[in-house]
Amino acid sequence: MSELLSHEASDKTIYKLDRPARIGKSLLLDCPRCHSLISADQIDLPSQTAHCAHCNHEFSFAEEWKKDPHRRPEIMMPDGVEALKLQSTLEIIIDWYRSAPKKSVGSLALSAFFWNLFLIPLVILFFFSRNFVFLLFFSGHVFTGIALLAYLFTIFVNKTHLEVTRKGIKIRHEPIKTILNKPRFIPAEDIDQLYVTRYTERYSKKNRKGIPAYALHVVLKNGKSIELIKGMDQSTQLYLEQEIETYLGIPDREIKGEIPRII
Repeated sequence: MSELLSHEASDKTIYKLDRPARIGKSLLLDCPRCHSLISADQIDLPSQTAHCAHCNHEFSFAEEWKKDPHRRPEIMMPDGVEALKLQSTLEIIIDWYRSAPKKSVGSLALSAFFWNLFLIPLVILFFFSRNFVFLLFFSGHVFTGIALLAYLFTIFVNKTHLEVTRKGIKIRHEPIKTILNKPRFIPAEDIDQLYVTRYTERYSKKNRKGIPAYALHVVLKNGKSIELIKGMDQSTQLYLEQEIETYLGIPDREIKGEIPRII
């Protein structure tokens, strides 16, 4: 996120804060004790030391980077994402269409088009000829065609709203709500880590290779992994992981099965 915003409820004024300090190849600098982000005005480049305003800890950032050379580069806010960090809440809104892999949307659109292109004339023909037996036979295909069109429409209009507080993560999808995208809440006290995986989406049997897509997961302290959001591109999912972990003060660590640390 290019700028962090904090909100003072007393006078309802919004202040722009310094961007998080970055060392070397755009690597985020955080406190080794409390893992709060260090802003640019809290570092002393000549002495290579930093001071954490949150826990009052002073440390050498040169030594810290040597301890963890595989840290992931900072992910700037990608297209299709709006974020606002208030004093009590981190709010992120993701536009499904703008943040989805374009190949995935294109593949879905083609599948929906060709599926319904041949199916609709047949259904109309059978209906007017009152051949209801064939209509019943093709009912499954009709349902699939409608589902493809409905999902495509949902991608163009829907947005995901994430509300992160010290209590946990709230997720809701609007304006179209289905059984597959119900609102959910993950308590912060149960969250151990977040990570991003890659998977393959296929909208037709002809597309054997499929389209790569990415999913954001949360690992609970009991060891269980839960899928939070899927279908977004790589930069969007990594940005969500970065911002949620930073806000909740969760130290980022490598998880088996996640996408490569170096991007």
